[in-house]
Amino acid sequence: MAFKLCLLQFLNGFKDSLFGFIQFFQKQKALKQRLAQLQNAKTSTKTNAQSSNDKLYQRLIQSCILNGIFLLSCILMFNFILMPILNAIAYKLISETYHNLITDYLNPIIQVLFSFVWILPVFLLSKIFNVLCHQEIADIAYVQKYGKPQTFQKFTLSQVIADTVFSCTLELIFLVQSSFMNLIPIFWLNQILCHVHLAFLYSLYAFEYKLCNMSWDIKKRIAFIESRWAYFLGFGLSLSIILSFAGSYIYCATLFASIFPAFILSAIEAESENLSQIVYYKMEDDGNGVLNKKTIQVKLPLFKLSLYATDLLFKIFSKKQTTKINQQQTQNSNSTRSKDNFAAHVNSGFTIRKTN
Repeated sequence: MAFKLCLLQFLNGFKDSLFGFIQFFQKQKALKQRLAQLQNAKTSTKTNAQSSNDKLYQRLIQSCILNGIFLLSCILMFNFILMPILNAIAYKLISETYHNLITDYLNPIIQVLFSFVWILPVFLLSKIFNVLCHQEIADIAYVQKYGKPQTFQKFTLSQVIADTVFSCTLELIFLVQSSFMNLIPIFWLNQILCHVHLAFLYSLYAFEYKLCNMSWDIKKRIAFIESRWAYFLGFGLSLSIILSFAGSYIYCATLFASIFPAFILSAIEAESENLSQIVYYKMEDDGNGVLNKKTIQVKLPLFKLSLYATDLLFKIFSKKQTTKINQQQTQNSNSTRSKDNFAAHVNSGFTIRKTN
């Protein structure tokens, strides 16, 4: 029974990741047609729905243009047009005995210069834009499916910021953890484990927007993913397989930013909150010869190590901050006492002179 549930959830997760955003747009199209047919509907309702849809499509197009067309075209033009032209010119100007210097020294220098002068600034700007753009896409899609986000209804702004910082730190540590899988000497094993780690990380990336708007903190999000691990493994595995064909980090990051909005929409469209926990049943003797069915939850605690490391880092940081604050308070109290003592000494001297 547990194996069947795992298999079904895995296949559903894989399917939802690839076709969920298509279902989302089909529902939006049907909603648009239904609003157009309502003759007695309020004009403001039509305008708000239409403007939110237009804004969603605008952000999706902007993300595709910036990442999939502009940044990627710059990299491809440099690698397949500019570099061959520069190499052809260099081969004609330099004698054949020094041609090895072109590939060994000249090309790496040109690539580094191009990366620092052009690719790196554009890449950093696109990363900042993607953070804002992906958040806006997720918020618009969430409002259209679930209504107003519940984040600030349960948490204060400081709690939201703390949860965001904790989540980013956890994801960074988990990314380092996944990179250590490549150190396993057995090739097929390290590839499988690396894909499994990245699948969970990409699922956390995609569902984080939705679960945050549902006012779930990071530990609740992690516990939910680990207890429904088969679905999230299937959901993130498709993105992990697609990105494995990208090659270099720049290509991978560019491709990720281009197609990730579709996975955000798929995550919001998925009915993940209704997933059943993966459990199996075990018959145990209660000591009186009566067999009782015991339910055992099957979790995949891949985030446990990263969660422990993140907790430890935050405890150390908070301890240092507390110590620093206590030291400042002690210094302030000491300076206040010294000022009071000085004032008392001055007042006593003034009183003695007045008495004399």
